[in-house]
Amino acid sequence: MMEKMEMEEMWGYVAANAGADTLKLMLKSEPDLPFDKRFAVMQIECRKKAKNKIPELLANERFLFPKAISAEQCTHQQVAQFHASLFQPTDSVLDMTMGLGVDSYYISQRVASLKAIELDEEIAAAGAHNYAFTVVNADSVAWLTQTDERFDAVFIDPARRGDGGARLYGLADCAPDVLSILPTIKAHAKRLYIKASPMIDVTQSMRDLAPHLTDVWAVSVKNECKELFFEVDFGVECADVQLHALNFEAGGAQEFAVDSAALAVEGCYGSPSAGQYLYEPNASVMKIGAFAALTRQFPIQQIAKNSHLYYSDDFVEDFPGRKFVIDSIIPFSGKEAKTVGKQHKQLNIATRNFRLSPDELKKRLKVRDGGDCYLFATTLANGEPVLLLTRKADK
Repeated sequence: MMEKMEMEEMWGYVAANAGADTLKLMLKSEPDLPFDKRFAVMQIECRKKAKNKIPELLANERFLFPKAISAEQCTHQQVAQFHASLFQPTDSVLDMTMGLGVDSYYISQRVASLKAIELDEEIAAAGAHNYAFTVVNADSVAWLTQTDERFDAVFIDPARRGDGGARLYGLADCAPDVLSILPTIKAHAKRLYIKASPMIDVTQSMRDLAPHLTDVWAVSVKNECKELFFEVDFGVECADVQLHALNFEAGGAQEFAVDSAALAVEGCYGSPSAGQYLYEPNASVMKIGAFAALTRQFPIQQIAKNSHLYYSDDFVEDFPGRKFVIDSIIPFSGKEAKTVGKQHKQLNIATRNFRLSPDELKKRLKVRDGGDCYLFATTLANGEPVLLLTRKADK
């Protein structure tokens, strides 16, 4: 960490060059700067990358990024606020994997006390600079094994990629291995909250964390699934887990919840007609996989088991996903399909349970991306491939 005077001069440089092209700034000759120019330019670049993710924290002009990757990997502000909402105001909390500390910050604003552990010395030092809560530079598993402290809750965000950037699909493959340290965590806390990759297998994770798993959330921002979030209460045993689909959009959050027993419910399928409404579930609903359960909670019908598309006569405003009006339904095997590209030079194409990918279909129809028309290519319950030409519902 720089000396105090050097830091102050660096912050002045960062503020003065906030809108600068960072590549040109690095190439500019400035040999007499009393601070590490590369580190200062990194601050400018990180602030640009994270301005829409953590605007509240960046209102602090001296918020310090320890590494360039911190801006890319940090938690979105809305997601961190959701995490914090699950804790009680009286809770004492241990964050075992602080990172940039966005989650730690919002949780600390909610609870009675928070202690954060960070293995990387530079990141830990930045956390001590940025926040008022206690930051410990240590291996969190070793620290927890050796301490006598107890907490109401532990929060952990294990590393999401293996060697060489390989994606991980099980909690046991992450670092630290949450499953192997469950007994240690249980000895020091009443509850555990696990933030995990959206690539993690939901069904297997539910088995791994039983019988104390109470809730699972699939969390998305603007229909991109960012994480899976698990709540484990060591004081209870649950036969059924609550599954939550949460999607943050500019106009508010889309929420859907269902009991895990509903995953076994069989759907009822039918064929839509022109003039009806079409519904596409958001990414979080798709991740928890409770497709038939949607038809129990909303007045809609599923097109086919693997289509994951729904329809209705009347508009369902609170459906957790996108909503469209069906203008026409065209058999893919018929001559009419060949005229689609002639009638529409631009289409937004999605395929669901269809033998061609969106790019392959776009090439087949000879259309470009874009426009106001949305084409869903799918297969009906009777096996017939169809093209659904739609537009966004105005209601």
